Amino acid sequence: MESYLSALPYVPPALTALWALICLRIYTMISTENPGQRRLVAIGGAVGAALIYVLASNIITLLQIPAEAPRSPTPEQEERVKVQLKG
Repeated sequence: MESYLSALPYVPPALTALWALICLRIYTMISTENPGQRRLVAIGGAVGAALIYVLASNIITLLQIPAEAPRSPTPEQEERVKVQLKG
């Protein structure tokens, strides 16, 4: 399980680069006669790359945090609850 932890910091930049390459490919396929469409693809690609980087970084952080074992409540923390039904 520890073997993949060393590669985790490289995931967000790699995903961002792949997204940028996909958007660049779409950008180059659009004709130069459509500058508005090219501009929208460029803006969408940049926003998408930023979101991918932020979300991937957050997920990586969550994966690296060690999980805590569930603890049973101590007697001081237990509370008694009385439930009354209206009849």
